Amino acid sequence: MMLRSLFLLLSFVYLLGGTAAAQAPAAQREVVSIDHANALLLLRQGSVQRLIGEVELSQDSVFMYCDSAELVREVQLYAYDNVTIQQGDSIAAFSEYLDYHAETLVAKLRTDVVLKRGQTELFTDELTYDLATKLATYHTGGRVTNGTTELTSTHGYYYADARNVYFRDSVVVVDDRFEMRADTLRYDLGNEIVYFLGPTVIRSDTHSIYCEAGYYNVRLDEAVFRQNAQYLSGERRAAADSIRYLGREELYILQGGAYVAEGTTQRATADRINYFRARDRYTLEGRAVVIDSTQTIRGDTIDYNAATEAYAVSGGRPEVSNPPMLMVADRMYSDDRTGLGRATGNIIWRDTSADLRIEAEAADYDRQTGYLKAYGGRRGRALLTSLLDQDTLYMAADTLLSVRSDETTAAGDTVRHLSAYHDVRILKSDLQAVADSLGFNTVDSVLTLYQNPILWQDTSQLTADTIDLFLKNDQPDRVELKRNAMVITSPDLIFFNQVKGKEIVAHFDSSQLERTEVKGNAEAIYYAQDEAGAYIGVNKTACSAMILYFGEGSVRRIKFLSAPSGRLDPMDAVNHEGMRLDGFRWEVGRKPLTLDDLFRPAGGSVPPPEVMLVPPVED
Repeated sequence: MMLRSLFLLLSFVYLLGGTAAAQAPAAQREVVSIDHANALLLLRQGSVQRLIGEVELSQDSVFMYCDSAELVREVQLYAYDNVTIQQGDSIAAFSEYLDYHAETLVAKLRTDVVLKRGQTELFTDELTYDLATKLATYHTGGRVTNGTTELTSTHGYYYADARNVYFRDSVVVVDDRFEMRADTLRYDLGNEIVYFLGPTVIRSDTHSIYCEAGYYNVRLDEAVFRQNAQYLSGERRAAADSIRYLGREELYILQGGAYVAEGTTQRATADRINYFRARDRYTLEGRAVVIDSTQTIRGDTIDYNAATEAYAVSGGRPEVSNPPMLMVADRMYSDDRTGLGRATGNIIWRDTSADLRIEAEAADYDRQTGYLKAYGGRRGRALLTSLLDQDTLYMAADTLLSVRSDETTAAGDTVRHLSAYHDVRILKSDLQAVADSLGFNTVDSVLTLYQNPILWQDTSQLTADTIDLFLKNDQPDRVELKRNAMVITSPDLIFFNQVKGKEIVAHFDSSQLERTEVKGNAEAIYYAQDEAGAYIGVNKTACSAMILYFGEGSVRRIKFLSAPSGRLDPMDAVNHEGMRLDGFRWEVGRKPLTLDDLFRPAGGSVPPPEVMLVPPVED
């Protein structure tokens, strides 16, 4: 981490610490010794010794050099020009002036002060060091360099006993990799910890950090940023009550009101966010929310891959919102192999633009295309609910498949294509159906039933190889029966009006069967009634095409489009059980009458009740 450079930079204080350790005991037991000078003058009756030219002095293991000096009573030293202090092989100080008192143990260096230890150098105009308190200070501005790293501040304090260094007022650290500006820094030498004691900004080429309190542990390469902590990297922004950095793991931990944003479209919030920088991966814990360009994800815990936008959600009831789509489940995650999202456990999916709702046990989905494959659920079946003209349509199947199209309707609504398989069952107050599979799209409102489909409307039953149901204003408008088409009506469930042909088009008016157009090999059996509704006979007729008109579930009249063959027989002259067209099958036992019927075992049937029970509309 860029903060590690501070450790080498701040090591300049060891110079001061080393000097203190060597000088303090010596100053208490020895005076300053004169080792060499080109000339020596005694002044003031010998109390002052003036030294000129190549002056060398020492006290214990500390050696001092200058062009000239004055030594007063062997304890007060004034050194001038090209002053050098050498302690050991690695510590040196330079200045143009030195004021040192062996009894007060205070050394003052002035003018072009340089303190050196190894590659670390301190530059200042005035430096004071009190050997008694072991405190070194500067107050006129200082600059510390170590290789490519440079620190400047107005004030500097070094406490040798406590092994703490303070830099205060306009603190700036500049390195090839970063720049830091702070109000106050404290460096704990013993534990190698840098403390941020005021507003601090750390910037690099790729990111910046702001805080008003915190610390950096040099030894562990760990940091904690507190009080208005913020992180910025390109378009990525982060903030929290505290931000912790674990350098060895390249992990950032945002705790308390955690927030991460990327540009204007991606945002994540939680009580706690763990960010693994190397993998560009997030773990959000507690009231977690992730918003990206296409969706909103909510849950107690979210594991989110920012590079692939893959995620896993758990805890509570996770929610994904991708308007107009909304889904909640017990668990959610995305599959990196397939690129699909997956949800499991009590799924509820909604498409508000199409008034669709799907309930299932599991689902695969693609937020980009609006693809949804739902399966499982109550007795292993998925349920679709749709609001049609203030009425509710229910549909259950083993699997429901929904895909959002790029098309839009004239009203600007999203077009959705819907498929269902197998064992499809539909329940609506005025319409019921069963089939092996189904297809539907919202742009033309055509519902197609495949493989042995049966459609019921009131007392009418419609069958064919394939059935197309056309909706208009959310109401049945017409039905096209293709191949082996048959319509059966029975107002009393005793006598059956039957129409058969290659194709039949049945028209509805206010959800009631109005007429049927029969094309190709048309056949019909219908029971004639008088005005009082009494049966007067049964007619079996065949022709190439015909139109039958219905009213109140009965045939009112027939229009033949070619010469018919047939006759009207009295009611007591025929065997009504035998009055069946080829292919006749009355399947009312399969007709769903209640919501429970949509989930009964396949092949099961219930006797028709006297009154149809329709479940209430659910929200």
